[in-house]
Amino acid sequence: MATKPSTDFATYKEIMAELLLPISAKGLDDDTLKRLYESKLVYLENLREKCFWELNTCLESHFSTPDYILILDAIKNTRSHVKNIILMAITDGLAKRKVS
Repeated sequence: MATKPSTDFATYKEIMAELLLPISAKGLDDDTLKRLYESKLVYLENLREKCFWELNTCLESHFSTPDYILILDAIKNTRSHVKNIILMAITDGLAKRKVS
């Protein structure tokens, strides 16, 4: 008997191709972009937990091991983007101090 896909899985399937893509920074300041990436990280961590739980406890999971790997890769990429935004903001701040 097949179970109905969860809302989490249905949403994941809709956006899975975009999880590894960077957020468009066009027209955004560093702080807003950082907050968007942090929100994405929260979503990805919740999704990772749901996927892990389903893979390890449910008899019929809609998530698969490749889904889990994709989510982990998206988390890694997103953390890298957050790190780069912070480094760019620090570098810009230091460059402005040197000019003054």
